Amino acid sequence: MLWMQVLWFGAIIGAPQGQLWLALLVLMCFVCWEFRPASRVYGDFQLMLVAVLLGLILDTTWIKLGWLQYTGAWALSELAPLWILILWVGLALTINHSLAWLQSRLMLAAMLGAVFSPLSYLAAARLGAVTIASEAEGLFIALSLSWAIALPLLLWLAKHLKHLKKEKKVHV
Repeated sequence: MLWMQVLWFGAIIGAPQGQLWLALLVLMCFVCWEFRPASRVYGDFQLMLVAVLLGLILDTTWIKLGWLQYTGAWALSELAPLWILILWVGLALTINHSLAWLQSRLMLAAMLGAVFSPLSYLAAARLGAVTIASEAEGLFIALSLSWAIALPLLLWLAKHLKHLKKEKKVHV
């Protein structure tokens, strides 16, 4: 979880200054750490892909609705910026590791996602990485609901991928 915290701060602090390199550097170290043979878990790579797609859909939706405006956005500012997608990759890397204990507690994961995701966006806004529109009354409800679905979905997928891997070994 320490890697994710360092990644979050690197991305959030770097975004307003247009300094993406810190988040990329931390992410590369994080990936190397989780993909070393001693800690690698089947499904990590697939989770990273799913998480990026999920993050692209959700965070681009908040932009298109006019609820959020990210600093350090791409020239195509209608899409979620790279730094937020890097955070989604980091989240995926925690699913089979520091958050693995939640894989059998999906209701708890839904509650934690619903409560803490809006707080993360508020903290990012206070640090200048994102601007929350004043007329975004539905944003915090949408964030809570989407994370109450997204986090358990990623946890379920991780558990399912590991189960599929075990089935393949048995049938071989």
